[in-house]
Order: sequence, then structure tokens, then C-alpha cells
Amino acid sequence: MARRKEENPGETTKGGRRTAWHVDARGRRIEVSSLNALDYYRFSKVMGPSSDAAMDMAAVVATVRKINTTHYAMPSNERDVELLIQELDFDGIAAAGIALGKLAKVTEGEAKNEVDAAKN
Repeated sequence: MARRKEENPGETTKGGRRTAWHVDARGRRIEVSSLNALDYYRFSKVMGPSSDAAMDMAAVVATVRKINTTHYAMPSNERDVELLIQELDFDGIAAAGIALGKLAKVTEGEAKNEVDAAKN
């Protein structure tokens, strides 16, 4: 299967959140959105006293909103996180991390534009 070379610097969703995506090694389009403070708080409660490594992986997984055409909600318990990890595996988790990097670059660029506009 040929890999798509599409770019997505960031799209705005209905709730005003930004999304980004990346195609993983298996050809799946992994779409993510950033977590806001309340999302992260709730997610931290779901994960409980997990190790830092588990929390890091789970936090990336929690940002996944779509794999190909299947939509995913924010995980509401640890079993939801485990199911997403199983679905994504290492290829999908890596793609989610890359998509989050794209999203961060867009956010940084917007912040710089706002600062530049304020200076004028």
C-alpha cells in the first residue's frame, strides 16, 4: 500500500479545538486533538497512580480522536486507554506523537503571529 504524503498543519473542529493527523506505517490516518486543562485533569484521575512512562504513553493515546474513519471519544477509564493502545500499537502511537508535534507547531506559529500583530 502506498503511503499518502498529505499535510495537515491544523484544522479547527466544531468546539474550536485544533486537530492534526499523520499517516502511520500501516497506512492508517491517525487524527489527534490537544487536551485542555480540564481534559488532562480528568484523564489524570482516570489513570490514577500510574508510572510516568505509562502516563506519557496514555496521554498521547488520549488525544486520538479518529483512526481512519472511526471516531474515538476521550477515554473515560483505564480500559478505554488500553483498548486504544491495543488498536494503535506502536505505529499508531508514533503517528499520534508526530501529529501532536504538527499541532504544537501550528499553535506556536499562531502565538507568534498574535505577538507580532500586537507590536504593530
